[in-house]
This record gives sequence, C-alpha cells and structure tokens, in this order.
Amino acid sequence: MRRYELVGRRDIRLVTDAPVPEPGPGQVLVRVRACSVCNRSDLAYYHYYGLRDHCATGCYGHEIAGVVEAVGPGVTRVAPGRRVFVRTPLTSGYAEFALAREIAVGALPDSVPFEQGSMLQLLPLAVHATRGVTLGDRVVVIGQGPVGQMALRMAVWRGAALVTAVDLDAWRLERSTRAGADAVRRVDGSAAHLAALKAEFAAEGEEYDVAVDAVGTPTTLNACVDLVRQNGLVVMLGTHHVDTHVTVDLVTWERKGLRVHSSAEPVDTARAEALAVAERLAHRRTDLLRLSDLHTHTYALDELLKAMEQLSASRSLYPDAERAPYDGPPPETLKVVVVP
Repeated sequence: MRRYELVGRRDIRLVTDAPVPEPGPGQVLVRVRACSVCNRSDLAYYHYYGLRDHCATGCYGHEIAGVVEAVGPGVTRVAPGRRVFVRTPLTSGYAEFALAREIAVGALPDSVPFEQGSMLQLLPLAVHATRGVTLGDRVVVIGQGPVGQMALRMAVWRGAALVTAVDLDAWRLERSTRAGADAVRRVDGSAAHLAALKAEFAAEGEEYDVAVDAVGTPTTLNACVDLVRQNGLVVMLGTHHVDTHVTVDLVTWERKGLRVHSSAEPVDTARAEALAVAERLAHRRTDLLRLSDLHTHTYALDELLKAMEQLSASRSLYPDAERAPYDGPPPETLKVVVVP
C-alpha cells in the first residue's frame, strides 16, 4: 500500500510498497477514505522533528475517516464494512490503510462525507475539554482554529449563557458567529492586546467563568488566567508543541483560586466516555456541528506536501518570543483534508 512517513524535519517520504497492517486483539484495520491535517500536532511534528522529543513519538496523520476492512480478536463494536472515524490511530492515516484500537473508533453516520468525518476526531476532544462548562456559564474561547471552533460548539450545547470567540482572523470569526458565538473579538495576538480585553469585558459588565486556551502558547494561556473570574476554570485545549515550557505567575493563580484542566483523556474510561458522547452528537446533531464550515480544502494523497505547505503559513508555528513571518493563520483556511 501507499503510505507517507515522516523521516526528518520537513522531510516526508511516500512509500509505495508498505505492508498492510494486521489487526491484533482489540484492534481495527481501517481503509482510509480521508485524513485531515491536524493544524497543530501534524504541523509541529513536521517542522520540529528532531528539535522536540515528542515530535518523533506522536502519530503523524491521526484524523481519519474510512471503512472497517478487518478486525482483530475480541472486537465487538464494529465490523467490516462499517463507516467510522478514528480518534487516535496506531499508524498514520496518510496511507491507504491505518490501524487503531477499537476504543478509538467511532461510528460515522452515512450522511456525513468522509472528508468531513475525519474532522470528527476533534469532537471527543472538545467534549472532554468542555466537561467543566455548566448551564449558564460565561465562556471565552481564545483561538478559532478547528479545535477552538469545535470547543465553541460544545460550550453552546452545554448551555453556556454567553460564549465569546477571540481570534486573529476576521474570516474565522465569521464562522464562529454562525456556529453560535454570542460575541467575537479580533486581536493582533500580542499580550498587550489580549490584556486589553479584560478592561473591555469589564466595561461591558462581563466576567468569565471559563476561559479556554485553544491555541497553546504562553501568551494565550496567561490571557485566559487574566480573563477568568475568581475561582474560575482555565482549560488547556491547544497543545503546547512549540513553546513546551510556559512561565505562569503562581501568585495570581493562588490569589484567584483558579481551577484548571487539560483536554487530554488520560485513561481509557475517559476516552470511551468522550467517544460515546461524540458518536451520539454526530448521529443526532450533525447539522449543528456545521462540519462543512470547517472543511475548506481537499488534496490527493500524493499532494500531501502541498497541504502541509498551505497550513504552514501560520504564525502559531513560531515561538512566542520569535518574530514570525506571518501575522495570523493561512487565509480562509481551517481544515485541509487528504484523500487516498
């Protein structure tokens, strides 16, 4: 089969005779029909391979939709021929086949195209990340890339009374409004501009119960700390792949009595619970997910490099302290999908 391999920094190779994986106990072999590029992990692995230890250990190409080809012993939830999306695979989705644990595979509705189904990988992540949002909360989400967009949807569905979306890009914020954001704020990404939001929100009589960092930089995390109320909740959703060490003012955290949790699902019970909720939403609330708003570009598998280059024109790939050659994300781009 054909499969791309990340072999070095900014170095991907297409292997045309890779063996098709054999599913073992509790494993599922999926014929890949679409694999969307992760705007954070895949890009970080591609640009920082060899420079960050974790960039050589994650699965490059993990947002998959396809059809079950075969199952290993003990698999009961899916059978060959079933349309599925994959939360976290064992092998790359930039291939014709990919292997995953049964616990990471969710049923994909017939009404959802594979290109959009691959983006459902974000749904259990957003479900788990927003578990602390309760009815009537005021929520601010910093970052309106794909995962921030999905977190916004989940906050709205959980009954937040006010959801504010913050981003560098006006085009993305238009989609945030369509997805249910009550208010949007465009910023330049600087610490000073984000800090000014606190005074702006205070002047409007608003303070936030929950602040979600859907970017994953020192600046955005500290902005969330600043924006959230006393005893509020800070959610770390954006992965800190580039700036892996973040300095925070612990006196401020203690003085405000903040609560914090990450989006990571640390154990299989959490993974299974989030996936089960995501499956129900995908089947019963597909229209409200607005997946077509997230899907902006499609490339053939042989054009994976073009997909990576398009998404690489992004400020978020550079450390906070470094001057980036870009002022924001790639124009009019959210999810880029690769199809075999």
